[in-house]
Amino acid sequence: MAETVGIRITMNVPGLEKMRAAFAALPNNLAAKHMAAGLKRAAEQGGTLAALKANTPKGPTGNLRRSISVKTKKYPRTGVGIAILGYKSGRKMNEPYDNTKLGYHQGLVEFGTKERFRKTKNGRLVSTGKMPVGGRFGRPPVRSAWEQTRSNVEGMLVAEMEKAFNAAVKELAFQTIAKGSL
Repeated sequence: MAETVGIRITMNVPGLEKMRAAFAALPNNLAAKHMAAGLKRAAEQGGTLAALKANTPKGPTGNLRRSISVKTKKYPRTGVGIAILGYKSGRKMNEPYDNTKLGYHQGLVEFGTKERFRKTKNGRLVSTGKMPVGGRFGRPPVRSAWEQTRSNVEGMLVAEMEKAFNAAVKELAFQTIAKGSL
């Protein structure tokens, strides 16, 4: 069975269930598009992006801090849009080099590691040390950023989703008028 890796964050925001039902009444592709946009605005304007940048250690190269971004994903078949805030890592084989996708060690900083060993040429085990949870600062960057900005994001979430819903209704009305005039 697969193991869940990462941080699971749950919240109970009053009024959000009503907004979700309102989005369900819209066409799926339109609901997914505007839901993802509203969630992205809430993540950026709620301060979580800035807090994550502030809580992430610079390190010797700055790669982890540079890889922070917000990504949206739309699921037009189901009418759902999501926003993910975190570190970018990895690129496809044929993609050109991108220095913003170098957050490979995000899990090491967030969760720490146990003490690791390597073998020398003559067979002795030598400790390479361990990474404490949260790196040198001792606080996990993602969890700390969320704890700092949770109240702001929860407050903004319903307002941003209402704006997104209104934009979706306007777009639907425009589409209906455009189809009617043809």
